[in-house]
Amino acid sequence: MKLPPLVFLLGFAGLVPCFVDPVWLLLSPTSAPAWLDAAWLSYAALVAAFMAGTFWGFSAPAAQGRDGTIGLLIASAFVLASWISLLLPFQAAVIALAIIYALQLVAEIWRERALDTIPGYFRLRLQLTIGAVGALLLRIFLT
Repeated sequence: MKLPPLVFLLGFAGLVPCFVDPVWLLLSPTSAPAWLDAAWLSYAALVAAFMAGTFWGFSAPAAQGRDGTIGLLIASAFVLASWISLLLPFQAAVIALAIIYALQLVAEIWRERALDTIPGYFRLRLQLTIGAVGALLLRIFLT
């Protein structure tokens, strides 16, 4: 099975909101609305939780085996960590989410070896993770 072009289109389109806050603050910081940071942070956490869900999806078919169980536990931990990040002060939350995204990528390296995979998925995931972490790091830099 090959990833359809729509997966790439939606994946990269999902990166656009990740850059709205940092780019807005970079180009016109005085015009940024008060709600922008909270909305942006919520989106970043939502995407992190969604990506944990994709990890869950790869793990669920193998849930009766050791690797499937490990995968489900890892996915659940990432969902919980994404939610907890929203309870932190803003800068700590941004740093936490950058770490969560990076750890998810490390977990994907394990998943590629232990569970079923789809050709091209890891490469797409790598590109999207680099983009998301880049947006988070840019926002930290602007603080």
